[in-house]
Amino acid sequence: MKKIFYIITVLFIFQVTACASYNDVLVADISYDWINKSEVERETMIEEVKDIIFENPVTKDKSLKKACKDKLKDKDRIEHYMAASAGYKEYNGYNISAFYYKNKKYIYMYALQDKKDLTKKYYYDALGHLKYVDYIYGEYPEYPYYAIQYKISGKPVSAIYYASKDSQYMYNPDESFVGLWYKYNLYDKHSKIILRRTSY
Repeated sequence: MKKIFYIITVLFIFQVTACASYNDVLVADISYDWINKSEVERETMIEEVKDIIFENPVTKDKSLKKACKDKLKDKDRIEHYMAASAGYKEYNGYNISAFYYKNKKYIYMYALQDKKDLTKKYYYDALGHLKYVDYIYGEYPEYPYYAIQYKISGKPVSAIYYASKDSQYMYNPDESFVGLWYKYNLYDKHSKIILRRTSY
């Protein structure tokens, strides 16, 4: 009986270990061991993600302002600002998020995403003026997916690949790598922290 129990236990441990390794490979997410990877491994991951995001060149979208003419001013600014400040994640048919100053007392920007159209996200300043628009590609809200952010002028600002909730690869529109966000820290390609954020 003890022998059977021992064999079952060993098989179970082997299976758990095998599954953990398999999931690590499946996730293909540099966030978990970014600082432990070699320079070559990090460069490889950076290039692989870059190839996905920049399969087509990211250029100025001259028609953006015209396409967003009904979104240039948030007509329900006060309502949305208050909901974002109160920490709502959903409000009145929108996904909503807040961006705080370092002291976390006041928000300087909030984002709205219409639940009927998850391919775009609109960023407003505290006065309800549209500042940025994200175009989202992939199987959002499932990971991974990526987004190209534009100023309202149509000028691209950044490209971000969302590998998971905790980690995102960030690039400039010219395809240069900015860094890897992992939770609150932004790491450069040498795995040094170059920036911190208050929320993610």
